[in-house]
Amino acid sequence: MQNKNEVMRTVAFSRPRGNALIYLKHILLTMLLVAPAATIQAVNYYGSFEPRFFVAPFIVSLVVGSLLGRSVLLKVQLQEQGEQFRAIADLAQEFTYFRRVDGSYEYVSPASQTMTGYTPADFYHTPNLMDLLIHPEDRGRWSHHVHHINDGGQPESFELRLLSKDNRVVWFQHICAPVYDAKGRQVGVRSTNLDITQRKESEEHIERMAFYDPLTDLPNRRSLVKRIRSLIEGGSKPPQRFAVLFLDLSRFKNINDSFGHSFGDRLLKLIAERLRSSCQNGCLVSRFGGDEFIILLERVQGKEMVAEMAKRLLLAIEQPLELDGIDLHVSASVGISFYPEDGEDEDTLIRNADVAMYKTKKDSGGNIRVYSSDDSDEAARFVTTESNIQKGVMKNEFMAFYQPKVDMRSGKVIGMEALARWQHPKQGLIPPGEFIPVAEETGQINALGAQILAQVLEDICRWQEMGVAVPVAINVSARQFADHDYCRNLVQIIRASGCALPLLEVEITEQVFLGDIETAAERLRYLRTAGLTIALDDFGTGYSSFNYIKQLPIDTLKIDRSFITHIDSDKAEFAIIKALLSLCHDLRLNMVVEGVETAMQRDALVSLGCDKAQGFHFFRPMPASDMEQLLLKQQTVLV
Repeated sequence: MQNKNEVMRTVAFSRPRGNALIYLKHILLTMLLVAPAATIQAVNYYGSFEPRFFVAPFIVSLVVGSLLGRSVLLKVQLQEQGEQFRAIADLAQEFTYFRRVDGSYEYVSPASQTMTGYTPADFYHTPNLMDLLIHPEDRGRWSHHVHHINDGGQPESFELRLLSKDNRVVWFQHICAPVYDAKGRQVGVRSTNLDITQRKESEEHIERMAFYDPLTDLPNRRSLVKRIRSLIEGGSKPPQRFAVLFLDLSRFKNINDSFGHSFGDRLLKLIAERLRSSCQNGCLVSRFGGDEFIILLERVQGKEMVAEMAKRLLLAIEQPLELDGIDLHVSASVGISFYPEDGEDEDTLIRNADVAMYKTKKDSGGNIRVYSSDDSDEAARFVTTESNIQKGVMKNEFMAFYQPKVDMRSGKVIGMEALARWQHPKQGLIPPGEFIPVAEETGQINALGAQILAQVLEDICRWQEMGVAVPVAINVSARQFADHDYCRNLVQIIRASGCALPLLEVEITEQVFLGDIETAAERLRYLRTAGLTIALDDFGTGYSSFNYIKQLPIDTLKIDRSFITHIDSDKAEFAIIKALLSLCHDLRLNMVVEGVETAMQRDALVSLGCDKAQGFHFFRPMPASDMEQLLLKQQTVLV
């Protein structure tokens, strides 16, 4: 088959010669038929031949032949134009048709089958077939368009959908214009239809990427902000109240660090599905980022309703789940803010819900909290402290203080605990309770801990050379311990300093191994094998379990001060310490009692056979220079 260009060249080259031959052919034919017949008739009538008898018939035949040739030529040209149109339209990828006003199709291009699944013959056989193919949701617009264009309306171009013969949804651009005859009467419409399905799918994909989270398929932050903004800009009087719930998973970083990010991603997908299933109409669940989700509740009536919704969400999250054969218990905290009382724009509402969530997580008094203005003041202090810690680390404002551990029978210093203190240039000495929680929450504990460790190693090396060194315990937070490389780096740093590893003791709390005791035990065994000793701090608080003692490679159990507050008068406290002392003796563990503040507490402990303790009754934390003098004095006394 000739392609479109070949057809056009054939038509163009053959037209001039073909048109002239057609024209001459009909003139000559007319002259041969008309002129001789008229001449013979004149001769018969007059009885003789004269040249003038031939001139008139010749002129008449020439005129008639010209008119006939012109008529035939016009017909041929029209036929050629029709063939040219078909040659172009038939080969075009666009679905083109000409439909008369009565609905019958005069011409339908072969591309109809590619786009709709129906052949041109189907269209010729079924008037107004396009009306039947239009997608049900677009038929209203199509009907309006057909009435408009059939009444001599202006050309139109718009996008809509049709259902193909195999029930595919096809997006197409419909370009349509009325067609008129020579007298200006509308005879039909001509239309070109372009398949834009692929473009629409690409646009939808881009739109989804912009407004949906690729991991959970929940609306993302941009989508959430857009929805909140639309609610605020709705302009209802009075303003329509709605709530923003900021939900954050607890200890999710530990799960990521323990089982890997791929595991964590699949857990997030499960949590997202639980949240989505727990929400009803008028509730938008979005992933805000990381392990944070925001739930938008529209048209709320009261705080009780929102609190109940928050409880339902938390209950759904906390249901037991199993992933890769691992049983998990996931919990979360929720902060709530209300429009308009807690903010009049999306940023303020989200920030205040976040502040409330952080407050409930910090207080550990519950897992749901409604925002109050006091929370913002505390959040502002948190941000200020965070900024100041960063500056303090850069300027070496943090320093190591030491609190001795003593043998209560002899009064001898047998060890010490290194504690971080902040020598602020304007505020003076800042206690750890004001900056350690912030440093742990923000991750600054890593840089701060490295700075304190460097000072401790420098002090130990100096005391080693002086011959007065005793073991020093360094506190390791859960944030530090979660780092896969922390233990290995710690050992390398100590060895590089020249300090003897047995002079270092690592103090941990139960937060280090909550959720993954096996990994914690493995890392502690590594430290112990390297030569360090391990102490379990604050035993008896939180979720302390004897199972920890059995599974973890520890050397020392540090008993929390809450168990000796009234040991001299409280029989229960007395019995507990006695039992713990017996346990440590049988397991060959050292036991150190924290927070001894009075002589009566000391005497009660000594009477039980407990000999190691630390507290204000003996010594308060002191800078390295004072500690050094105490060690030198003790050496002098011993000598």
